Amino acid sequence: MMSTPHRLRRNALAAAVSAAVISASAQAQAQAQENDTGDAGTRSLEAVEEITVFGTGFQNSLINRLPIDPDELPFSLDVIDEANLHRRGFFNPLDILETLPNVVRRQTQLLPTGGSYLIRGLYGTVLTNNRPENDSRGSGRRDSSQIARIEVLKGPVSILLGPVIPGGVINQVTKSPHPVDSLDLIARAGSFDTYRIEADANKGDLFGTGIWSGRVTLAYEDQGTPQNQAFTETFSVRPVIEANFTENTRIQTSVSISERQGSPTSGFPANIDGSVPDVIDEKTYFGVPSRQKGEDLYVDVELQHEFLDSLKLVLRGSHQDTDFDYQTSQGASNYAGGRGFNPGETTASVYYSMGYRDTEVQYGDLQLVGKFNAFGQSHDWVAGVSYQETKFASFWAFGGVLGVADINNPGSAAYRVPDFNLTLNPYANLKDQLSSVYGELNLRPAERLTIVAGARYDDYEQTNLTSGVTTPTGETSVRIGGSYALIDGLNAYVSYAESFVPQRGTLRSGDPIEPETAVNHEVGLKGRLFDGRLRMTAAIFSLTRENVATADPNNVPNEPNYVVPTGEQKHEGFEVNATIQVTPAFSLDFAYGHVNAKVTSVINARSGQDVGDPVTLVPDETYSAFGSYTVQHGPLANLGVGLGLRAITGRPAPRFNVAYHGYTLVDAFVSYPFSDRFDAQLNLHNLLDETYREDVGYSQGTPAGGQRFGNPRAAYLTVRARF
Repeated sequence: MMSTPHRLRRNALAAAVSAAVISASAQAQAQAQENDTGDAGTRSLEAVEEITVFGTGFQNSLINRLPIDPDELPFSLDVIDEANLHRRGFFNPLDILETLPNVVRRQTQLLPTGGSYLIRGLYGTVLTNNRPENDSRGSGRRDSSQIARIEVLKGPVSILLGPVIPGGVINQVTKSPHPVDSLDLIARAGSFDTYRIEADANKGDLFGTGIWSGRVTLAYEDQGTPQNQAFTETFSVRPVIEANFTENTRIQTSVSISERQGSPTSGFPANIDGSVPDVIDEKTYFGVPSRQKGEDLYVDVELQHEFLDSLKLVLRGSHQDTDFDYQTSQGASNYAGGRGFNPGETTASVYYSMGYRDTEVQYGDLQLVGKFNAFGQSHDWVAGVSYQETKFASFWAFGGVLGVADINNPGSAAYRVPDFNLTLNPYANLKDQLSSVYGELNLRPAERLTIVAGARYDDYEQTNLTSGVTTPTGETSVRIGGSYALIDGLNAYVSYAESFVPQRGTLRSGDPIEPETAVNHEVGLKGRLFDGRLRMTAAIFSLTRENVATADPNNVPNEPNYVVPTGEQKHEGFEVNATIQVTPAFSLDFAYGHVNAKVTSVINARSGQDVGDPVTLVPDETYSAFGSYTVQHGPLANLGVGLGLRAITGRPAPRFNVAYHGYTLVDAFVSYPFSDRFDAQLNLHNLLDETYREDVGYSQGTPAGGQRFGNPRAAYLTVRARF
């Protein structure tokens, strides 16, 4: 485990950089305060941060490649703004995704920021500013201090980035400079000895020329867990610079540097029926403290130049370099028949391994964006080319059994000293190259009708740098949808979308397997009614995932493991997401999702799947509700309180004849502004202290290991100062 002196040095570093940020912005804040008239200045800043503009500004959103009102978009889009992120108060920002319909956490890998999520029963790809992001088990993720909002666009979206899993994509939109000079200081502390400090400084006019503006965010966090041996330290800093050279030419660039290190939580095996042995709880730790460290550099840039009123050039690019290394015990496992504890068994083995993962992603995009008039309406178009290159090197060594633990007394287990001089062997050494060309249109043939249509061709190559073998793939994807305004503020839409994902594996003929493909049909309603007091999206969808690689049933031992493209799944369901401003004081967020995900084709009995089986670990239902009330008058005026729940139903693992229970978690908050510049908020998560499992097994949901509890009741206090 990290030594105390080292942790103190990191605290000192964070404090020093915070002081530097504050000092650098002091002159700007002094000037801002001279011009400020108290709460009027505060309102100006809040107004800037609350406005979300689609179709203008830099292309950090999933949908502003072409200008379109989100309510006219004929696809399902959920947006979580910065105010909601702050109100719900999750330490790991993507945890708030569990409040959306048909979005479920699947697994936490090592670092707590490394969770993966299912959207409509399929893994969701995480992006930053509509550009690729490498997770690398949490070390490549954005820190919460950098995020302005989170967007979830559901269904196949290969039109945006080529090969992506068809459930949908999650986009983290980062903070940009704004016109109002400001400095925010935030301190958080709470359960499991967790604390965090954060600074956010903005300068609307950096050099007094009216051209340059800038913003820098800085954060240090020490996040603990119920398992005293497990923790994560995070340090991050992100400066962003924006320049408006003329009315027609502007540029934005940012550099994000982060480091995360610590010791991960320890998993455990379940009983053969999927239940948890009575002696294991949230604090139970198997193994020895491990070490993990991730360093990440993320740079992005965008240049826009308008040649004419109807033609614009956009150049976008990003570079990410993520290094992650680990020396870790892998928690306890019991592989008796691959099924976890048989009746009467109480011992489990603890294994250890070590290795590193280096990932480098380069991305570039060139677009021409224009508009034209026809049928008395204005229409928009975009044509572009993009290139993405990913280099991934993973080296790994398995150290065998570290020790054997008796679940009745895990603290008495004797472990041998791990051998951290193991020879690392290549696990993967790959280079992916993706060259793409695409075009998209927003057509408005009538005043109430909007049609969005696009096509994209992707040329994808994966090269095994160890063997030198290159596997090429070429695929065309289309997306088309229409939205019609039934009444003012309410739109009905229908859409069709395709996607593809390259697969690894070889057919018995010796040819590489073709990509997995998917198609989605969807109808829905979205809009703002009752003078904007009701905002809602409702959708019915049917997604078919085809050509999924499964093991060739004619495979025999000691011969190559061939695959066949026979797997098929169908994901059908509906969802609704709504925000209701019931009164000026009371608002209610509500979400409900249902998905029926079934295996519809498979010919390999040894895969453990049969036609009609539910798709592994996909709950049928998700639902959440959260109400917020703000006192309007009296001595407690502006006091805010909130209470709500988030829940999922059971998660099936048919390969092991197990169905893991769902759970319902209750959250709450209390906030109070002591003045225009100082406020405090207390967040309570899992208020009823429900015992639940956040992770349920490794591959296919095996009870043999990889089970992890979610946190018990937790409380966090946040204090914010604005200058």
